[in-house]
Amino acid sequence: MRVNYFFKTFIIEMNVPFENIKRPSLYEEIAGILREAILSRRYQPGEPIPSEIVLTEQFGVSRNVVREAIRLLQSRGFLEIRRGPKGGAFVTDLHPTTISENLSDLIRVGFVTIEHLTQARMYLEPEVFRLAALNATEEDLADIENLLTEYDRTADNDRQVTLNCDFHRRVGKVCGNPLFSILVQSIMDFTERFVRTINPTHHIVHQQGEHRQLFNTIRNHDPGKAFTLAQNHIAHLNDEMKGLEETYEDMLKRGKG
Repeated sequence: MRVNYFFKTFIIEMNVPFENIKRPSLYEEIAGILREAILSRRYQPGEPIPSEIVLTEQFGVSRNVVREAIRLLQSRGFLEIRRGPKGGAFVTDLHPTTISENLSDLIRVGFVTIEHLTQARMYLEPEVFRLAALNATEEDLADIENLLTEYDRTADNDRQVTLNCDFHRRVGKVCGNPLFSILVQSIMDFTERFVRTINPTHHIVHQQGEHRQLFNTIRNHDPGKAFTLAQNHIAHLNDEMKGLEETYEDMLKRGKG
């Protein structure tokens, strides 16, 4: 099968060595080139990539190869498939949910354990709270306080789980580091699903008032105290999560996870 001139030019533009293209994984190479085009904003979120027919002609490969490349990018969250007369493969607005879903899968197969997750939180979140104490604006503080107020007013356990996780997500967003924000979002997305799966209505994961104390350190712009209190808070949460891990694993074994 001939790889045409357009394919060669595209590879050069994307700095992909032509000699590295291997027939058995050609669809992966094409997916990689399209991925780079998406990341470089050649194709913007919400825009379609060229049709399968056009890509087949441009790359000089079979339609099946192009289709497999598109499926790979779809599975990794770069593309969504829309049906109908105006359908096609559209670039997604990349979102931490994809990371969270992958994290769930890694935990489910045992590659990542709850202990690994809690270790990551122990190193990450105290720094996130420290930065939030330095960077939070009055608008940010108002948003966080609204979450705490709603939590105090609700007796619904399900809603409390969401609000507790939203507190950490919101602090991650205001810390000023977008990578930290994505990591916190991904960890909390999994944590929320994990807690909902266990549904420990009899088990208090958060101690009353801990989030309010943490919020006060952010509102007072006290990064040192925010860091220390966050360390204690995450250490407590980690102990609770480890205690729930056996229940989670037992549910997975019984096919309920």
